[in-house]
Amino acid sequence: MSESQIQVPESYLALFQTGVGRRLTDPWHHILWRYESCEDLAQGLVPQARALVADLGVTAEAVAPKLAEGLHHPSVGLAPEEVQWVCTRLIELLEHGL
Repeated sequence: MSESQIQVPESYLALFQTGVGRRLTDPWHHILWRYESCEDLAQGLVPQARALVADLGVTAEAVAPKLAEGLHHPSVGLAPEEVQWVCTRLIELLEHGL
C-alpha cells in the first residue's frame, strides 16, 4: 500500500473494493487522497450540522440527509457512495461530540 501513517477505515476502503477478493479498484494514492478529502469535508461540516441540530431541535440523523442534498451537486465532485460515507461519518462525529 503506502508509507502513509493515515489509517483509512474499512468503511471507506469498501467503496473501492471489488466483491471478489476485495481488490482495490483504484490506485492506493488516489483512494488515500479521496479519503482525506471526505474526512476533511465531514469534519468541516460538524459546526454547521451541530448548529442545525440545536436550531431545529432534531437529531444528527435528521440533519445529515439535508446536508447530503448539497453534497450531491456535481461541483462538489463526490461519488454518491462517498456522499453517503461523509454523512455517516458526520453522524458519528456529532454523536461522539467531536
